[in-house]
Amino acid sequence: MLVVRTTFARALQIVIVGLFVTVGTNLLVRLVPGDPARAILGEKASPEVVRALRHELGLDQPVIQQIARSLGRLVQGDLGTSFGYRGQEVASLIGPGLGVTAGLAAVAIALSLVVGVPGGLWLALVRRTEADLIGRLGTTVLLALPSFMAALILLYFVSLKLGLAPAGGWAGSWPENARYVWLPALALTTYLGPLIARTVRQAALDAIGQPFVEAARARGVPRRRIVACHVLPNALLPVITLVGFNAGILVSGAVIVETVFAVPGLGSRLLQAMSTRDLPVMQGIALVTAVSIVLFNLLTDLLNIAVDPRIRRTH
Repeated sequence: MLVVRTTFARALQIVIVGLFVTVGTNLLVRLVPGDPARAILGEKASPEVVRALRHELGLDQPVIQQIARSLGRLVQGDLGTSFGYRGQEVASLIGPGLGVTAGLAAVAIALSLVVGVPGGLWLALVRRTEADLIGRLGTTVLLALPSFMAALILLYFVSLKLGLAPAGGWAGSWPENARYVWLPALALTTYLGPLIARTVRQAALDAIGQPFVEAARARGVPRRRIVACHVLPNALLPVITLVGFNAGILVSGAVIVETVFAVPGLGSRLLQAMSTRDLPVMQGIALVTAVSIVLFNLLTDLLNIAVDPRIRRTH
């Protein structure tokens, strides 16, 4: 019953998010100076040709009518047709880029877990030492560093100076993509990895102070077994929530990092759409990103219900 209620609540959120993103994108784009028809045709196009294209795209209709038309298509699962690529569906345009961005975000999450979980556990075990102080200072610095700045630093030193990774591009198939994806994923890891490490450290410290850990020590249980069987499982529970609620944000961050490394994901498609004021494509990317955040939150809730019996008991 709890799973059904949670799923229904998240489904309702998706509907609300779709409404706000559609209305908000339409209104915000119109606040920016410029005409999509003029951006598509160029400055040398005659006024008659521009007016004809505006009529073809429906831009000469009232804003309310345009928003209503977009909402009507959205209810039918249609993201619309691109302004810049006339006749081509938005879904077919952003679909390949979405796969690239999702792959980049997935690799970044895996790297963050590989780095953050052992790092946070180690910091908890060496608490109140110089290593703990340096580690906490390092995570604070990385959390304050924007992902795009980390991407520029890694691009300069790792790619251009050391030549350890390509400066950009994409192979188009796996596993060939691995040599292109790891450096952008590492740039995203500079945000999520330290966040996981700090969370695991605090959760591990809380677990170490629990009576069941003290009882295990009194029975003479080896320290390694205490850490593996008692401390680590309790430290991992908050990581599920942390990763789930930040996965959608990571997708948004990936859109920016992709532009630094010339990865053909949603970022490059969004920049191209913004330059031509391609409203349907911008709206589609914003909607996909927002819905992905809600879906990740739903997955997080379901995982927490499955692995944490305390949640089931309280409901």
